[in-house]
Amino acid sequence: MRSFFRRLQAFFQNLGLVEQAQIVASTAVVVIMITIITASIILNKIITWFDFISIITVGVIGFASVYFSLKYGRQLEEQKRELVALNTVAEAINHSIDLNYLLSNVLNKVAEVTRSTFGWLYIVEGKKMALRNSVGTETPFFNEKLLSNIDLIPWLQHVQAGKNETTPFPSFTHPSLHENVVASWISLPLRAADQFAGVLILASPLPDFFPEKQLDLISAFSNYISVALNNAHLFDRLRQSEQQYADLFEHSPDMYHLVNREGVIISCNQTEVQTLGYSKAELIGQPLSQLYPKEFRANLMHTLRNAFEARQEIRDVEEQMMKKDGTAIEVSVNTSLVYDASNAPVLMRCVVRDITEAKKFEQKIMQAQKIDSIGNLAGGVAHDFNNILTSILGSASIMLRRMDLRDKWRPFVEIIETAAKRGSSLTRQLLTFARRSAIEIHPVDLHEILEETIQLFERSVNPNITVLRKFNAEHSIISGDEGQIQQAFLNILINARDAMPDGGAVTIETADQKDTLVRSAPEETEHESAYGTRSRNYISLRFSDTGTGMTYDTQQRMFEPFFTTKEQGKGTGLGLSVVYGVVKSHDGYISVHSAMSRGTAFTVFLPQLPAAEIFRGKRNSAAGTRIVGGTEAILVVDDEETVRETISAMLSDLGYRVSSAASGKEALSALAKRSRKTGFDLVLLDMTMPDMSGKEVFEKISRMKKQVRVLVSSGYTDEVLGNDSFADHVAGFIQKPYEIADIAKKVRSVLDLRPEKSRSAARL
Repeated sequence: MRSFFRRLQAFFQNLGLVEQAQIVASTAVVVIMITIITASIILNKIITWFDFISIITVGVIGFASVYFSLKYGRQLEEQKRELVALNTVAEAINHSIDLNYLLSNVLNKVAEVTRSTFGWLYIVEGKKMALRNSVGTETPFFNEKLLSNIDLIPWLQHVQAGKNETTPFPSFTHPSLHENVVASWISLPLRAADQFAGVLILASPLPDFFPEKQLDLISAFSNYISVALNNAHLFDRLRQSEQQYADLFEHSPDMYHLVNREGVIISCNQTEVQTLGYSKAELIGQPLSQLYPKEFRANLMHTLRNAFEARQEIRDVEEQMMKKDGTAIEVSVNTSLVYDASNAPVLMRCVVRDITEAKKFEQKIMQAQKIDSIGNLAGGVAHDFNNILTSILGSASIMLRRMDLRDKWRPFVEIIETAAKRGSSLTRQLLTFARRSAIEIHPVDLHEILEETIQLFERSVNPNITVLRKFNAEHSIISGDEGQIQQAFLNILINARDAMPDGGAVTIETADQKDTLVRSAPEETEHESAYGTRSRNYISLRFSDTGTGMTYDTQQRMFEPFFTTKEQGKGTGLGLSVVYGVVKSHDGYISVHSAMSRGTAFTVFLPQLPAAEIFRGKRNSAAGTRIVGGTEAILVVDDEETVRETISAMLSDLGYRVSSAASGKEALSALAKRSRKTGFDLVLLDMTMPDMSGKEVFEKISRMKKQVRVLVSSGYTDEVLGNDSFADHVAGFIQKPYEIADIAKKVRSVLDLRPEKSRSAARL
């Protein structure tokens, strides 16, 4: 009985308005027939066959019309309801991209049209299925533990219908959906982008609730859901693409803004906001000219108008822009035009790259190249000057040897010798700057060198300048050339003296720097310049004064050779450049901190010797000054006539048998003419000659198999020997300029070498 009433209830629920009207009309006919028959019986009126047939005819016609109206009207009503539901879903899909709204709306419509009591919509998320919406119950349809079962997925990808008592998977549904809750169900797979995307499930507490004809309707709804899922998938991809583009636009390494024809900023990216220090509200709607220095604004607007009128794009134009705090930055600008439907330019895209650091780095490279080229020039000048000084200093030394102490001309010769030595000192500074001076490396104590340098300095300055010592370094031993280091320290102190014309104090501090990281490239800021980077143990030497300090422009050029802020005749401009050359040649680094009216501090970092290395003390004092000559045969080869003659005169004065040659070809010819018995014992060979260099001459001498030693001479240092076998095979090296005592000692030491040691004597 209960089942009968359920079916009856379902029957009436499925009736439409037309069907209900027909039932009312049919009921009226039945009532009329019953009324006529009842009245006839009460009134004892006999019903004739004609009346009976008429009544029967009316009833048959009425019931026939009701029957057919019920049959076809119900079908039409159902079709109308289905079409309205499908149209509603289609409109929702076409007018909305909110997937949650669509899925909820579609599921409600499907349940309503099919009069299903329950409905579920599962969507694939990753490798599992998730319940997105449900109708009629909050209990899920599937057992949650089975949703990740790989055997479950293939079954869901096909249309399925069944009853609880006949389902092939009794444990498939949620335990709460027992038999008397869900009696029949149907599931349809959903697809998006040709992939399984979910499943639509409808259920009813009535058995056999889903006839075959409803399958097409539900399939249509599932198709709409698939379309919605596919649209959502495409929209999600579009949204991700737009998000990526927006992210790329907002956080591009370059600044980006759109400008209209009036020069007003329409939009800009986050990079521009962060770089310039403005907010977007402060930029958008404002004139572009506010971002440029006042003197450039008129030219900017002129360029902007020309770009729009001539339809020209700007490429790699370097300009200056102003940040909100007033700081100027260097930028490179590239533009492109945006056209409207009529092909008229309406907007300009501007891509602006901050090249401030790149410009600074470019300046540093140019500065380094400039210093290097000047160093090469200085080295070349020093070489030529050393040749001249060799003639002067050598001639003066010969004259002094032959003059009596009471000779009236001796003081003038001594003046010549002194001037030549001063010139030699200047060339050494040039070569030190160019890092081409001879370096005699050995362990030295920086504290001892500082003490000696301070004593020299204090004797040459006014008493109103005080030197303060703060020697805090425990390990002050380095490997270096004490002469060059002392020269560098003295130059720093002299620079401090000149910065304190009214007196002041110079403080010298030393400290151990363990694993110090020092910058490698020059980095000039308003207050600091630094050179070098490496992590190792250093000793730092800080020279700080209370002088006038240096301007930014001076700090930019302070290490340039010949650059000076002193008056004419009061400075050569080589002091700090020599300091820089000495520090670099000792594998060290220097930093400078200076501010106007606050003084200057130079900090020198020199690498310490390892603690395990034993300090061997200062190098041995030079051997006695007694000049020793000889009688051996020597060939002097030099292209400079005055140098050749002076060297020959010095050697002859020492007792040697001297011949000379003005070129490599003459030297080879002279060697070829000599036999083994009458051959030369030594060749004094200049390295830098036209047509044939000293190295080429030496190689040809070696092929001649002459038993002759070669002493190399040059205005450069022994670096001209190089690092190949040539440096290992020559007997020795002597740097110009030199006087008679120097050449006497060097020649004698080379001639006295045993044959097996002569090859290693080149760098003595």
